[in-house]
Formats: sequence, structure tokens, C-alpha cells
Amino acid sequence: MRRYSAFLRIVTALCIGAFLCAGLCGCDKQNAAAQAAVPGAVAADEPGQEEPLQWHPEDGYICIVFGYGFNNPEFHEDAIKKLQEKYGLEEDGGIIIPLIYPDSLNGRISNIYDIITEHKTKGVILLGAPENTHRTLTKLRAAWQEPSAAEADGTEESQPDGQQPYPIFSFMPQDDILGQESNCDFVLEYERSSSIEEELNQETELLDKTVEQILIRAVRYIDEHKDPLPPDDKLHAHVQTIVGDHKIHRYTDSESGLQAINHFVIEQTQEPLE
Repeated sequence: MRRYSAFLRIVTALCIGAFLCAGLCGCDKQNAAAQAAVPGAVAADEPGQEEPLQWHPEDGYICIVFGYGFNNPEFHEDAIKKLQEKYGLEEDGGIIIPLIYPDSLNGRISNIYDIITEHKTKGVILLGAPENTHRTLTKLRAAWQEPSAAEADGTEESQPDGQQPYPIFSFMPQDDILGQESNCDFVLEYERSSSIEEELNQETELLDKTVEQILIRAVRYIDEHKDPLPPDDKLHAHVQTIVGDHKIHRYTDSESGLQAINHFVIEQTQEPLE
């Protein structure tokens, strides 16, 4: 009798265990089915999926001028395509406004003034800025210091004390360098070589492999930081972050020996990025 009672207890325990397992499996299936019914849901045992990119043009646009050395289709088409994938173009509801000089500007660099001022701009990037770009930048700076009619009637917020409202980065300008320095957060060039042929060969190699990556990092920096970069002791670190693996240093004038505050050069000794 005792053996029979023990046998019954074992059978009962096994039945209860089987019932519980079946119930748990059923719950898992119901949970998985319910999760699958929710759009965008990811099952717990599936690897995480990247969220769709969110563009917020209401926060402002980033204008990018592709000037001398960067207005060839081999460069700007690939660069714009990558920026379109990450940030979207204005025409797609994104935040990037690409401007190919001279085609997009009717041959006049001064036309960037209207484009920049007619949009809610949160950043400007100049690649190979052509001659007289600094004149347009000076005009922009003057506009920040003079309240417009919209500001006068309270419909638009004015810039306190004429402060620069957004970052302006200049890479490899062909414009007057002092004019670029006085109107941009920083200016970046390649270190010059004593041999013109060596300089051109090396600059072309670096352009092909690094500028596109620097451009994308610069866009991300503006999108994340938003405010202009002041010419203080932290500026070097900011620019180095944007440039990446290539070491930079402040430009030093060969005649006066004076070191620029916001003008940097990429050192030749560094290996190009892969």
C-alpha cells in the first residue's frame, strides 16, 4: 500500500510538471504572437534593430558649399549620397542643403547669402571656398548686428550683441585666408611642402581618402553641438575630433612667426585613413 501511494505521488507530480510546461510554452507563443502584431516590435530573442533615422529640419539646415577642388562629380556625388542617407537632403525633408559652385549659385558665390538667410540655418560648411567668399561672410556678420524688420516688430528673435548664431567651418579655402579666419570658427588646410609636385601629389591622395570623412564628421558635430566654436584653448581639441586620425597643429606664419588662433593644418607625416 505504501509503495502504491508513493507511485501515485510520483505520477501526480509528473502530470503537474507537464501541465505547467505546456502552460508556459503556450504563454510564450501568445506573447510572441502579440509582439509580432505590434508594428516595429522586436522579439526578445532577436538581435536589436536600428531605429529609423529621424530628421528634424525644424531645428535648422546645414548648408554645404562644394567649391574649388570639391565641385567635381567624382567627389561631391558620393559625398552628397552619404549625407543624404544619414541626414537627408532638404528636398527629401532632411537637413542638408548642398550647393555646388558655380552651378548651384549661378556662378556667384555671393548668392549663398540669400540661401543662408532665407532658411533657418544651423551651420555652414565651406569646401574649397572660392574668391570673395569672405565678403559674403562679412555681410552675414553685419546682418547679425543689425536687427531686421521682423526683429523690430517682435516676430523674430534677434542675436544678442550681434553674436554668431551658428557654426561656420572652412576646409581648404581658395579665398583670402585672413578673411576666412576672421569670419569662420576655424580654417583647415594641408601642411605645405617645399616641393610643389610632392605637395600636389600628397594633397590629392589625402583629399581622396579623408575629406569626405572629415565632412561627415563636421556635419555630425554641427548637428550635435549646434553652437559656434569659440577661439579658446579648447578649439584645437574640437577640430582634432572633427579631423579624426590625422594630427593637426596651428598654422604659423613663416615671415612673422605668429601662430594663428583658429587656422589649423593637417600634418604631412600622418598616414592617410584607410
